[in-house]
Amino acid sequence: MPKKWIAGMVLAAVLIGAGVVSAACGGGENSAPTGNVSHGMDPGMDMSTPAGGQRADVVVDLAVRNLRYEPATIEVPAGKTVQINLRNMDGTEHDMTVDGLRVVMMGDLRMAGHHAGASADMLAMHMGANGNASVTFRADEKGLYRFYCTLPGHKDAGMIGEMKVI
Repeated sequence: MPKKWIAGMVLAAVLIGAGVVSAACGGGENSAPTGNVSHGMDPGMDMSTPAGGQRADVVVDLAVRNLRYEPATIEVPAGKTVQINLRNMDGTEHDMTVDGLRVVMMGDLRMAGHHAGASADMLAMHMGANGNASVTFRADEKGLYRFYCTLPGHKDAGMIGEMKVI
């Protein structure tokens, strides 16, 4: 069998397994993210410590509910290690892409979920229905950046937000 086909099958198995774990860890309809959300591909993982052992300077918890990011505006400090934990409370998949922001990615990138078209220096994450994702990064360029869901119709329905790098 071709190596690409085998790699694709392994990735599919991992993503399916992650969906089962995420669904088992999902909260109720009125649940809200708190502290360090410890759901995702490795339920025992301390989400405030990226792979490599470096603790994040700032942890930001976001939720997606009814095609909205909660909160819709976040601030992160330039030059600091930031971890974003994103919890999808909807019964459909979502993602988050930040336009124009170039970052230095840290930690285990598998926790960000598979996001089509993502590169190592862009902030993008993906969650299955009722799933979770986490990403750790450093942004050095201050500014105001827009983030949104790239899935068809979601951005147009208002699934957008702003990240201020201060």
